Amino acid sequence: MKKAFIVAMAVLFISLGGMNAEAAGKNWNLVEVTVTVKSGDTLESIAREYMKKNTYGAREIHEFIDGIRELNEWLLKRDIRTGDTLRINYWEKLK
Repeated sequence: MKKAFIVAMAVLFISLGGMNAEAAGKNWNLVEVTVTVKSGDTLESIAREYMKKNTYGAREIHEFIDGIRELNEWLLKRDIRTGDTLRINYWEKLK
């Protein structure tokens, strides 16, 4: 069981590395921004705003939100509040 888990994790990391290498080889840039949560913002509304800027392949909203949660681990414990700072990243094609 442990061996299967290790193999699965290795496949995952290799796959993710391949995506980054492919993106880098095709003039893509990983953009990292910091966003301050404003009154009325929700995690979904912020995700939708930055998902529109992601020009490297289609992503579902839940995938994008999960990515924001991974970058901001404190989101696993509580929801966003006005004044919170979020790290967000997305791929952008270079011109």
